[in-house]
Amino acid sequence: MNTTAVVSLPLTVILDTSDNPLDNGGRVVLWIFTIIMCISIILNSGVIMACLYNRFNSPMLLFIALSSLADTCLGIVGVSCYLSAIIGLRHVISFSECLFQIFCLYFALFQQFLTTWLMYVDRHWAIFWPYSYVALIANKGGAVKLAIVIWTVGLLLSISFLVVATQLVFCDLAVVVKDGFCSISPVAKSACGNAYFSIIYSITAAYVVYGLTGLTALVSTWCIVQKCRKSSTEANVKALHTCFTQLFASVAQFIALSLMGGLKRFVHLPGASFIIDLISVVTPAAVNPLIFGFRIQEIRETFIRIFRQLRTKM
Repeated sequence: MNTTAVVSLPLTVILDTSDNPLDNGGRVVLWIFTIIMCISIILNSGVIMACLYNRFNSPMLLFIALSSLADTCLGIVGVSCYLSAIIGLRHVISFSECLFQIFCLYFALFQQFLTTWLMYVDRHWAIFWPYSYVALIANKGGAVKLAIVIWTVGLLLSISFLVVATQLVFCDLAVVVKDGFCSISPVAKSACGNAYFSIIYSITAAYVVYGLTGLTALVSTWCIVQKCRKSSTEANVKALHTCFTQLFASVAQFIALSLMGGLKRFVHLPGASFIIDLISVVTPAAVNPLIFGFRIQEIRETFIRIFRQLRTKM
């Protein structure tokens, strides 16, 4: 590799999948996760359609639909990248395609966590300040405006990752990324200049979003439980039910995040990173529609109603 820094960006990116199991066993594992993801797409589409069927009659249904969309997008991005690299044997891609993978990955990931944060804010606001919530959110389209703001923030954060990636200095027109897909950290490690700032920025931005979501989840859940646990009124029972539904969905997201960001650093067995990545991107998309479908009354009743209609026609 040349030692002289090239000012222009590289033309191609070589995805080094040597640590991934490329034998028949690895392909079988990938196809299994692909089938799970296809089923998850159907489940999430059902959740979104159920929310749409109820005409988003509450802000929570709008946020659940957006959360399902973000979960689905993350799973599709992760699985399709591995399908392209391992099944399609596309180990050499253009740098523009690499940037597109970075954008899609972080856009879906940020929308996933920011939408979850918005769900906690919505529920907390509705329980502790009901009058202003009804006036500003429920009756004046405030939920849609909040969703637009949050998704715009996620979009800008994702674009900032592209800007950071284009500021890297590379020493060759073809760089090697030691992963099955492009993310900011492996790409920065393959550069020979400005890598430190890129890694620090990406870690800081990502963990601010993750930390904000996690902290809001803990504080909001604690406050709601303390307020509602001593009352048996229908409103308080429903608030607790919704609160724990959100908590279960958040646990699935943070388990996936822990696998993706933490466990990969300590487990260095052959093929472990490959399997951990697949579990990380597929888990929220597979688990969350089941949580929302079973625990959210409007979605559950919609599924039951459609099932009964289909049963009568058969």
